[in-house]
Amino acid sequence: MVPGAQPERDASLARVRHGVYAEAAAFDGSTDDARYLTRIHAVNAVRDRPIFARESALAAHGVPFGRPDAVYTTGDRRTAHKKAGVVHSSVELDPDDIVDVGGLRVCSLAYALAEVARRGEPLDSVSALDFALRERRTTKQQVLDALQRQSRRGHDAAHWAIAFADERGESVGESWSRVRVFQLGFAAPELQRWVTGPTGRRWRVDMTFERPGRRPLYGEFDGAVKYGALANEVGTTGAKALAREKLRDDDLLYTGDPAHWVWLDVLQPSRLDALLTAYGVPRVRPAQLGLASRSQSPT
Repeated sequence: MVPGAQPERDASLARVRHGVYAEAAAFDGSTDDARYLTRIHAVNAVRDRPIFARESALAAHGVPFGRPDAVYTTGDRRTAHKKAGVVHSSVELDPDDIVDVGGLRVCSLAYALAEVARRGEPLDSVSALDFALRERRTTKQQVLDALQRQSRRGHDAAHWAIAFADERGESVGESWSRVRVFQLGFAAPELQRWVTGPTGRRWRVDMTFERPGRRPLYGEFDGAVKYGALANEVGTTGAKALAREKLRDDDLLYTGDPAHWVWLDVLQPSRLDALLTAYGVPRVRPAQLGLASRSQSPT
């Protein structure tokens, strides 16, 4: 970033915020996540030692953080306010809840996870918690301890998200899918079950739903451009990746029924509802979609 530059005189610069500019080609060509981090660094450049909080702290820690509209800061300023894309909360922080990450002062990971869990959306809080637990970056107890040092507002939501989080969730899409399954009222699946097919190969499936009187349903979240991504991972062609996936499904069919869904089904939960209903997954409670609503995937 180039503090103080004048973009009206230099077309190669893009304005990040007042007084702070970035190289336009790099900024415009970067991912949404990278642009958000650039916004955080821009705030850090123009404010006096801010402490980044909530989703902004998660971004600094390299943890999934959703799609926040604002940059979040916190600390001992006298008043909370929202100005120029920055939302500030006036909070007296314990020194142990402030850490340095790459030159930024941010809330500790446990503290940020607790705050997002009580103030954010379940889709985002659960995916962040799943990731942090899977990477052994924190523990549920540490997040609960941090929660006790925060406002009582949203504690019920936070306790639910922390209890619901599971280190076995292997991607943001799987985490969001699991939240949607709960919101839609379906029975909870078993995560990451190993299944052996007639070829003798063992496969790990995202979710296994038990269906009384029927074979289990193997639920699989397929990210965008699945077979192209799979081909890149294994260093083969899309056709070979597709053949490998067909072999996998054929093996799974020996003991259960595989079902696949994509981001659109998660973002439009009526689609996932229809799919799981068609496959006979038991519904154990009324739908509670009011728990969260999103219009964008975090990819």
